[in-house]
Amino acid sequence: MSVDKASLGGIILALGGILAGLLLEGGNLGQILQPTAAMIVFGGTLGAVMLQFPLVIIVLAFRKLGSVFVNPHRDPQATIRQLVQYAQKARREGIVSLDAELPQIEDSFLKKSLMLAVDGTETTRPNTKSKFHKYLSLRVASLPR
Repeated sequence: MSVDKASLGGIILALGGILAGLLLEGGNLGQILQPTAAMIVFGGTLGAVMLQFPLVIIVLAFRKLGSVFVNPHRDPQATIRQLVQYAQKARREGIVSLDAELPQIEDSFLKKSLMLAVDGTETTRPNTKSKFHKYLSLRVASLPR
């Protein structure tokens, strides 16, 4: 796993912007380090999030918070080999034969994609197609280069 430089840079940029704005307006650091101000901001934000989402989703989000800052190590060549194997099996035995492979697939994106293919889900509907392509492009962009 490697540190996600964009997330780390975003935090540094946000904190730097807050501090620079404060100092440019003649403020001092003590003004933003007040516990009551933090309680208002973080408590209000957490309350708004809890109002919008079920508790299960909020707990899951807190558990996954650390993964925002790290990129899992992925081997693009291994993924390509795996896709080629699935394509060859689908060509030889039919696409439905990939259904037996689904329990062994760890990558949730690949698993969902193959499930859609096995089930014969059409992506010709504009909404489904655009969501699929957007998700695919984001997923491909996250691969290490």
